[in-house]
Amino acid sequence: MDINRAAAAVEAFVKTFETSGTRAVEVQVRPSGDDVDVIKIWVDLGGSKTDPAAWAKACEAAVKKGVPEAASFTLAVRAEAGA
Repeated sequence: MDINRAAAAVEAFVKTFETSGTRAVEVQVRPSGDDVDVIKIWVDLGGSKTDPAAWAKACEAAVKKGVPEAASFTLAVRAEAGA
């Protein structure tokens, strides 16, 4: 599958993903400009008290399970939570 279509499928999935009662308030998913097989996922958890690292790990696992289009790509997930 084309990385751009895979990234679009990942973005649609992440926009609906919720764990620990927290859903991302902003999502950006793009193919990496440096690595041809990496999809970068950035999310803002807003003012959530959820641990961003734990959320990112759960999100990555869920994408691997729920988005078959992304199976051949490496995922780089980063989550941030503002105060």
